[in-house]
Amino acid sequence: FRGVGLGGWLLLEPWITPSLFYQFLGADREFGDDVADHTGLDMYTFCQALGPEEGNVQLRRHWRTWVTEDDIKRLSELNINSLRIPVGDWMWRPYGPYVNCTAGALDELDRVLDLAHKYGLKAVIDLHGVVDSQNGFDNSGMMRRLEWDYAMRSSPVGSITFAHWPMQEAGWIGTFDGRHVRNTDINWGNVDLVLDVLRLITEQYKDHPAVIGLQPLNEPWQFTPIGPLKRFYWEGYKLMKRRAPKWLYMMHDSFRPRLDLWEGFMVGCDNVLLDSHMHQAWAAQQPAVNFFLDACSSKDLISQIEQRVMPLVVGEFSLASDNCAMWLNGFNDNLNGFPMVECDWTWCPDPYMGPEQPGAPPDPAKGDQGPFGTGESTPRFGWCPIDRAWPDGRDQEITTAFAHKKLNGFLVGQGWFFWNFKTELEPKWDYMRSIERGWMPEDALTNDAVRTACDLEDKSSFICRAKDGATAKLVLKGVQWACKQPYMAETKWCLNRTSAERAAHATEIFTNFWKANRKNRTGAWCDFDGAAELIPDYSHEFRQSEEEPFGVLALSAYQLLREGAPDFVPTPPRTARWLAAIGAVACVIALATLATRAVLRQQASRRVDADLRAHLAAHVHGEGGQGEHRERF
Repeated sequence: FRGVGLGGWLLLEPWITPSLFYQFLGADREFGDDVADHTGLDMYTFCQALGPEEGNVQLRRHWRTWVTEDDIKRLSELNINSLRIPVGDWMWRPYGPYVNCTAGALDELDRVLDLAHKYGLKAVIDLHGVVDSQNGFDNSGMMRRLEWDYAMRSSPVGSITFAHWPMQEAGWIGTFDGRHVRNTDINWGNVDLVLDVLRLITEQYKDHPAVIGLQPLNEPWQFTPIGPLKRFYWEGYKLMKRRAPKWLYMMHDSFRPRLDLWEGFMVGCDNVLLDSHMHQAWAAQQPAVNFFLDACSSKDLISQIEQRVMPLVVGEFSLASDNCAMWLNGFNDNLNGFPMVECDWTWCPDPYMGPEQPGAPPDPAKGDQGPFGTGESTPRFGWCPIDRAWPDGRDQEITTAFAHKKLNGFLVGQGWFFWNFKTELEPKWDYMRSIERGWMPEDALTNDAVRTACDLEDKSSFICRAKDGATAKLVLKGVQWACKQPYMAETKWCLNRTSAERAAHATEIFTNFWKANRKNRTGAWCDFDGAAELIPDYSHEFRQSEEEPFGVLALSAYQLLREGAPDFVPTPPRTARWLAAIGAVACVIALATLATRAVLRQQASRRVDADLRAHLAAHVHGEGGQGEHRERF
């Protein structure tokens, strides 16, 4: 697969098409205590707030303009061969506010499937949203649960708050007990309803030349009982195979790509795929090299699943490395602690569906407008928050290298679907703009830069180096903690070593710890509370060797004594005098070589920077597209 998702189209997600949801800003001021009935946060409440007539008018206008023939043609020209098309169960069995609001959705699906066939693309129909929500996210059609607090907030004054993330739950599979983090029952009626929808989808499209497969459920959350989920997958597979025996069957891993959960499942079944979504936008703020390593290491997991479970496809990924995309975690809301970086801002664009769309773009004369969730993400004075550019003017080279390394990691699987084919605001979530900017290559499967992108990472050719600017106390804290880990206690520079010896060989200890965790795939970062940094091994020509001159050791010991070490053992007076004398001589020797070492390190540092830039630049093809105007808010 070289595919894209058609997200935000038949199933709305506010962050993908915010122009549809600007109209609900200020609803708390306009409707007061009735705000809940007049605010669209997802597909369900969009129809509920607008009603079936106005909701359908706006949806039909959106459907026609969000996915056009020009889009499908352009994707084909960009060497995309597959579309993953999210749909909702209400399109076949309408219920609640969906009745009449989503009328015409199946005609739109037919339109795009016919266009896909016209331009040589294949399609997987992805059941993205189901009754009572399979994950509690807005991408299921319904944010579940949701509670409104009508007490007035102090900032902005008089605004009303809703809460979702502290009480999120999924209701499709059954009743969830948040206190004990488990389901108390299984709603087989809901399961059967969705199976019936899968039957209807298969019967309707089994002979369509563009359709090659079915995804029975997108992203069932991680607390879904695995036994009932597997039973649902198995029943869906059987009913599909009876009607469309050549179709592919793509099952999401429920955010649990683990061998112990999936090994042995559906052994011997043909045309089955495990789908894993490999986003890094929710990762902690880290240097680019850590994102590179994580991207390249995906091949380890994929190859294990391929060998021991079933073929794997990456059903979603993007080039985002932060959570800055406006409303990514919900309309006017955010997860606790997000975003973890200072975001960039861009002028909120005019609505893609035309000037008749109410409320779009947001009023540039107004600041924050409610209602607000428990987190923050909202337009201000006509500006919208977007993903941060990598610093120091290196966004082009780092994002391009990031894309190549991700694609390299996916080479061992069955392919990928970029999420999304386009967005209103976010280039790093937008396949077509990623191509235009030179981040994503059009020839991903044969591109030489992609095939060699992870050569360094695959060899683990990195050093977890003690930072030059870190205090000795911080470094000592890091090595002492690392040496307490079971797999480190018996290593050379941990076993029976003093604090000074450990600190003098901090780089060796940090590197051994990082490589051990990388080998075990536990995902440890090279950071140690700011005491260490990860650098390419080929640039570390002047690192401490295992036989470091004892003058450096003496200087490290002197620095530790000056700053204070928590676990030094007092020595007898005579021994102390001898150590002092030895230390003094060692210091003279060390100081005599200090100038020379400084020059060598400075030269090495310049070479390191040049090599690292060359390593990144090797994956950059051209200058890319024109970046949009970015400002700090």
